[in-house]
Amino acid sequence: MTFDSINYQQSIRALSLPVPDSHTLFDIFEIEGDSIVQAIDAFKSGNERAQNYLKGILYAVTPATKERLERRGLVVPRVAVLISIGRHEGPNFALKLKAWDESGLDNCDEARYVRLALARHLERTSAAGAAPAAANPVSNRPSSAVAEAAPSQSRPSVSAAKQGAAAIDRQAGRPPAQQRAEPLQTAEPASSDTAWPDSDSDAGAGTDGDYYKSFHVYGGRFAACFSEDTTQRGIHTIRVEATEASGQRTYNWKNKVAIQLSQRELPLMLATLMLWTSKFEAKGHGQNNEKWMTLEAQPGKLYLSVQSKGTGARGVAIMAGDAYPITTMIVKQMLANDPFLTADLVFKLARKQIEIMQQGI
Repeated sequence: MTFDSINYQQSIRALSLPVPDSHTLFDIFEIEGDSIVQAIDAFKSGNERAQNYLKGILYAVTPATKERLERRGLVVPRVAVLISIGRHEGPNFALKLKAWDESGLDNCDEARYVRLALARHLERTSAAGAAPAAANPVSNRPSSAVAEAAPSQSRPSVSAAKQGAAAIDRQAGRPPAQQRAEPLQTAEPASSDTAWPDSDSDAGAGTDGDYYKSFHVYGGRFAACFSEDTTQRGIHTIRVEATEASGQRTYNWKNKVAIQLSQRELPLMLATLMLWTSKFEAKGHGQNNEKWMTLEAQPGKLYLSVQSKGTGARGVAIMAGDAYPITTMIVKQMLANDPFLTADLVFKLARKQIEIMQQGI
């Protein structure tokens, strides 16, 4: 397929969305591939996820977004990073940045969200020193190499772009299954049930072909990643990874400490997230029982500390709001292990475990 900027600019304008200039639009096509084309058609048919995906990218690359970042004293990333932000955050990033800019406040929920989202996506792309290629959420055609396309040439296949993204992950030392954020895939063209990326979520492909969601928490010196995971015995659980900063807004995931929670630990961690108990400890992890972690309730926050023998503690504060996706992730995994239960029963059973522990039974 050749690149026709005028045609696609007209299609975007007809949707009453911000229209990128030809150069920016080509950059979007170069990275997103057929996803962006199919999203335009799906947008017209009322596909909400496609609308969220398309709005996210187009709002993120507007000159207004860049101007607001400058006014708030933040770095203005290259277009590839803004595209990544729009793809995964949806229109939330641009809308919350606008609200923050108009409020003039530096200590507000919108400011915190924008800073964390920007740091997260800068880390994803800057570690490899190259723009990320995105997996097409609606195509899985094979390709053997990543091609570079010029405006007058055909664009690279989306599967080739996915291979490029995987190569960037390997260079950056990111975990192959949980750390990389990629949309779900389907071989069907865009429709009302197409698996467009969800905003505010990261999804990575598992080694068994499943797709795992993850959530990151960033601090000044350390960062943590909470991911859906599956044990070798097929138990659905959570993987907690912690690493340290390797520079300004970059984190050394190659040097992470990773802990896979056991099934019995899931309700205990859930209980701490729900503040039914003040502290959760996971001990004796790793081949030599050399890794452990704690999650402790503190005034105004939860505090996660992950440690391994020979390394210092890696601690991150989990603020109100950030605990929500972690909590829902745990409940989802517990329900996956026991699908005959309801979420309400999961909470009741988890609370009962704490009562048993506190009574010393």
